[in-house]
Amino acid sequence: MVETFSDAAVSITVTSLTDLISFGVGCMTPFPSVQMFCAYAVVAVIFTYIYQLTFFAGIMVITSKREVEGRNCITFQKIAKKKKSTKPASEVIQAPRLWSGGDYYGTATMQRSQKKVDKSFEKNHCLSKFFRTTYADFILNPFVRLIIICGFLFYLAVATYGCSKVQLGLEPNDLLPDNSYGKRTLRMAEKYFSDYGSYLHVWMHNLSKADLGHRRLWVVLEREIELYEHTEFTGTSDSWLRTFLDYINKAGLYITEENFVYILRHVFLSQPQYAKYNRDVVFDTSGSILEASRVPVHLRFVGSANQSRAMHLFRRLAETSDLQTGVYADFFQFAEQYNAVLPGTLSSIAIAGAAVVVVSLAFIPVPTASLWVSFSIVSINVGILGFMTFWSVRLDFISMVTIVMSIGFCVDFAAHLAYNFAKGKNLTASDRIRNALYAVGTPILQSASSTILGVSFMAFTESYIFRSFLKTIILVIVLGALHGLVVLPVLLTIFHCGDSEIDDDTSSSKNSTQTNEGILVVMAGDENQMFVSIHYDL
Repeated sequence: MVETFSDAAVSITVTSLTDLISFGVGCMTPFPSVQMFCAYAVVAVIFTYIYQLTFFAGIMVITSKREVEGRNCITFQKIAKKKKSTKPASEVIQAPRLWSGGDYYGTATMQRSQKKVDKSFEKNHCLSKFFRTTYADFILNPFVRLIIICGFLFYLAVATYGCSKVQLGLEPNDLLPDNSYGKRTLRMAEKYFSDYGSYLHVWMHNLSKADLGHRRLWVVLEREIELYEHTEFTGTSDSWLRTFLDYINKAGLYITEENFVYILRHVFLSQPQYAKYNRDVVFDTSGSILEASRVPVHLRFVGSANQSRAMHLFRRLAETSDLQTGVYADFFQFAEQYNAVLPGTLSSIAIAGAAVVVVSLAFIPVPTASLWVSFSIVSINVGILGFMTFWSVRLDFISMVTIVMSIGFCVDFAAHLAYNFAKGKNLTASDRIRNALYAVGTPILQSASSTILGVSFMAFTESYIFRSFLKTIILVIVLGALHGLVVLPVLLTIFHCGDSEIDDDTSSSKNSTQTNEGILVVMAGDENQMFVSIHYDL
């Protein structure tokens, strides 16, 4: 357990801290849905970290004792001992025992310099050996490195272009299932009847305190409404004032400032055909002063692409009005999202990224490796935002949740690799990356594939929200795994992060010879511990 924690505790701490910071920053976003998701995620990260270092570690100790005592993993009964092998103790390799207490990858019995015999567990998984030998040789090839660097630069260029074309906000019909009646109706209305939209509600309040000068109140109100009727997004209005003035002209009445409110309230609004306008005017407690007025204005050609622009136009008109004016339309709630989602996403990425840099510098012993981890975080998030555009995923509160998660996910892969790379003292960059890929290559591949498999069921849903979440998660995992297994190893070895005291060519030749002879070199978690060589038949 000591060796296990010395090898894994730092990586677990780094990834848990970065996840905690990422979701903590997400709790400060302006969207309540994102806040709730991130709050639950913070609790889950804290629980998982404590669980791993306490309960799970204790279970591992108990399981190890069971294996040492030779007890069955289901019944916990003693297992009959097998016949002793005639081979020397230092060459004995026990076959995997799935049901008898042996570890999955095999158990190696090693004889140290002292008389004591220590049993150690060696990771001889075929994928681990593949990452250490075949894949490492491939990734260290100069020609392959050049191709990877060129491909990475092309990836950044395409992703940056995609970021410039990102689509913002969640459309109302995306909240409905694909084949629902409501979604078909909204699509039909937007396609054929976009000229007949909902209403923009314009209200003027505190009219009793308005500074009208020598102008009459109804003249000021009429000119105010005309401003909203002559825009590219509005049509005519259903104005109570215009209907009232028409009624006055037809009835042959004459209005003054003294009788305006009286005729409006007791003559015009008392008639049944005009009773609907009672909802559009508000009088003071005495009933003699008009306090507030509301006028609905027809909206035209307001789609998701120009909702934000329309909202800003109406609000500018309200701000420049001589009266205290307010405006509201149903699409404002979506336009507000368009305005807040991009700054909120970028600020979350910036704050969480800066915090992750600090954590990486504190726990990863090589500062240059920490900086490359930070660069990977930026690169992954740029890729997510950019390729979302090409995959028809809009930047809304759904994808924002996943992007906040991506800061923690992508640093998981990069931090594990960088830490295992940085802890290899007195080794060349090539040797370090071999050890790092051997240690974390298989876990990265397994975690990436299992995560994608776990969310793949969302591909069969009829909801845009679930499909958007699935696509963003796939981008996060795929880009994170590619950076951890392809981009970061090349960057770490090219820029020689950390000191090296062994010649590259000599070390590479030595590693090649050892691989051919079937000698596996395992580096202990502590630099002061000795290297243990296990001779076995491949």
